[in-house]
Amino acid sequence: MRLMVFAVAALSACSPPEPRPAVPAYPVTARGSVIEDYHGTKVADPYRWMEDLDSPRVAEWIAAQNAVTDPYLAALPHSLLLRERLTALWNYPRTGLPVSEGGRLFYSKNTGLQRQAPVFMRDSTEAPPSLVIDPNVISSEGAVALSLWEPSPDARLLAYGLSEGGADWRTIRVREIDTGRDLSDRVEWMRFSDISWTKDAKGFFYSRYPEPPKGKVLEAALSGHALYYHRVGTPQSADVLVYERRDLSGWIVGGEVTEDGRYLLVTMFEGSGNRNRLYYADLGDPNAPNVKAPVKPVIEADDAEYAPIGSRGTVVYLRSDKEAPNRKVIAVDVRNPSGAWQTIVAEQPQALESVAVIGGRVVAQYLEDVQSRLRLFGLDGSPQGDILLPGIGAVGAVSGREDAPDIWYTFSSPLDPSTVYRYDPTARTSTPFEPPALPVDTSSPSPNISCGRSTPLLPGSA
Repeated sequence: MRLMVFAVAALSACSPPEPRPAVPAYPVTARGSVIEDYHGTKVADPYRWMEDLDSPRVAEWIAAQNAVTDPYLAALPHSLLLRERLTALWNYPRTGLPVSEGGRLFYSKNTGLQRQAPVFMRDSTEAPPSLVIDPNVISSEGAVALSLWEPSPDARLLAYGLSEGGADWRTIRVREIDTGRDLSDRVEWMRFSDISWTKDAKGFFYSRYPEPPKGKVLEAALSGHALYYHRVGTPQSADVLVYERRDLSGWIVGGEVTEDGRYLLVTMFEGSGNRNRLYYADLGDPNAPNVKAPVKPVIEADDAEYAPIGSRGTVVYLRSDKEAPNRKVIAVDVRNPSGAWQTIVAEQPQALESVAVIGGRVVAQYLEDVQSRLRLFGLDGSPQGDILLPGIGAVGAVSGREDAPDIWYTFSSPLDPSTVYRYDPTARTSTPFEPPALPVDTSSPSPNISCGRSTPLLPGSA
C-alpha cells in the first residue's frame, strides 16, 4: 500500500497540469414529505422513498447519478494512467487459509484480477490442485457471490452458499467434489449462519429466518432466527427444526458440531455484541447422530463472551472475557456446567485475539506492541513457547484440526502481502503455502522517482 500511494503521488507530481473537466450538473433529487413523530419530536425524512430499493424510481435515480459520475471520473487527468498502474499492482495471486477434511485440503485462490476466488482441493500439500468450484462462471457479471463453503467430513461433498446482488441472504447448494455435479438440494433464506456437517457426512446444521413476504425480501423484519438440520438429498421442507427461542425472536442462533462429531454446540447472541449464551445437544453415535437430541443449557447468563474454540470429550474450551477484559481461555464440562470452570490460559497484559485448539494444544494470537504474537499452551495451560513469525507484522487468521499437528496461519506486513504458512510443531518451522509472486520487489529500498526519470516499479517495465 505504501508503494502504491508513493507511485500515485509521484506520477501526479511529475506530470504537467491538465485542464480538469467542467463541474457536472447533478440531477435533481426529489424530496418527500415524510415527517416522523418520535414521542412528540418531529423529524423530517425527505429521502424515505430511497429505502424502497426495488422501486423503478430509485433505479432511475441511481442511473442518473452514474450518468454524471462516470464521465467525470473518466475525464480526470491521469485517470487512465493511474487505473493501469493500480491494476498492475493489484494483479498478484492471493490464497486463502486451507481447510482440512477427509485427508484433503480445500482453499480459495484468486489469480489476481478475478472477480471472485475459486475453490481448489489437494489430496496433500504436495499434490497438484484441482478445481472444485469457480464462482466466476456462475455469474459472468459478478452479481452472484460465493459467500461461504464447507466440505463434508469425508471430503466427498461441498456445501456452498450463494448470495445475489450483495444481499446477506444465502442459498445453499451441495456439490459432488469428484464429479463437479450439483445435487438437487436447495436450502434458502439462510442468513447470519455457518454450515456445520455431522460426522456421518449425511447432512449439516444451518440457521435461517422464515421466508419473507413476496416483494419484501430486503425490508423484511429480522425475527425468528432458528437452527435447522438438512439431510442431503431431501427437500428443505423436510429439514428438522433443532432449536428456536420465540421468547428471544430478535436473537441470532448458531450451531457447530464438535470435531469428534459427538456434540452440537449452540450459541445465541443479541445484536453485534460479544455476549452470548451457550447450549449443547448430545448427538450420540457420531456415525449415526441423533439430530433431534434435546438442546440443554450450559451458560445462560448474558454477562460475557463464551466462544467455543475446541473440545476434548465432554470438556469444551472457550474464549471468554468473563472478569477478563483482555480475554482468557477457560474449560467447562457440558454435562456438569454448574461445576468448577477451569482457567486454562489466564488473562495476559496483551489482548487475546483469535485462539484455537489445534493438535492437542492451544494456539493463542496476541497483539503486542502493534504486532502479532502466536503463543502455544498445553491443554493444561502449560506454556510451550512461541511460533517464530516470518517478520514483524500481523497474523490474519489461524486454523487447524484438533487431531492433527499442523498449524496454518496467514501473515502480512507493510511490505508483505497476506501469505499462508504451515507451521510444523516438531521441526518448529513455518513453510509458505502457494506464496504470491509480487509485481514489485519489496526487498529493495524505496524507488527513486523524480520528474523526468523514474526507476521502474514493475519487472521489465520501462
